[in-house]
Amino acid sequence: MIKLYGTKVSACTDNYIDLLKRLISDERKAKMERFLFKEDSIRCLLGEVIARYAICKNLNYKNEVISFKTDSNNKPYFPIASHSVFYNISHSGDWVVCILSDKPCGIDVELIKQTKFDIAKRFFSPSEYENLMSQPEHYRTKYFFMLWTLKESYIKADGRGLSIPLDSFSFNIDSGKISLSTKDTSNLSNYFFSQFEIDDNHIVSVCSEEDCLSDKICLVTVQDILNTL
Repeated sequence: MIKLYGTKVSACTDNYIDLLKRLISDERKAKMERFLFKEDSIRCLLGEVIARYAICKNLNYKNEVISFKTDSNNKPYFPIASHSVFYNISHSGDWVVCILSDKPCGIDVELIKQTKFDIAKRFFSPSEYENLMSQPEHYRTKYFFMLWTLKESYIKADGRGLSIPLDSFSFNIDSGKISLSTKDTSNLSNYFFSQFEIDDNHIVSVCSEEDCLSDKICLVTVQDILNTL
């Protein structure tokens, strides 16, 4: 089972915020209050409710019985009777996205915006940086975020996060085919990747130990979430 969901930050009005806050944990409410900017607080809120939506929609659980756990690497999961269901969320710009899978998974969405490529020289592997700079100038920014989201999705699926040096593994994108090479080959064959544009300005990358990754995302409205939870 792999399910992908996305919802828009701009569609979450003040009335919706009040209704959605009733559906989340006290810990998430407290986290919302710590953000200085309203949009960041909304992203925090939508991150939890879209994960709850995914679980209720696919596993027939009631929202009030959902209690999320984290493992030793602080990787989130939802324990059920027979096994654990893994999920991951990401947000950037106007989008909050979620992946639900029976196996470890990661997702990353990024707003494609102008960036300085010295960050790639610092954090990407030499081959990734070389491939980036060989791209046509008009395509280079998009290609940067294609690589960046793939790297983020991989370290989130692996669970060790930024304790894995970003230049210790490399992605190659050739005619839409994604390949990964890394110094640690112990789990290399266990990961599958997918990548797509959620709109003209945002790109999404997905990684999971479960095959059959989709290149489409189910778009849900705040009202969809309220109706389900």
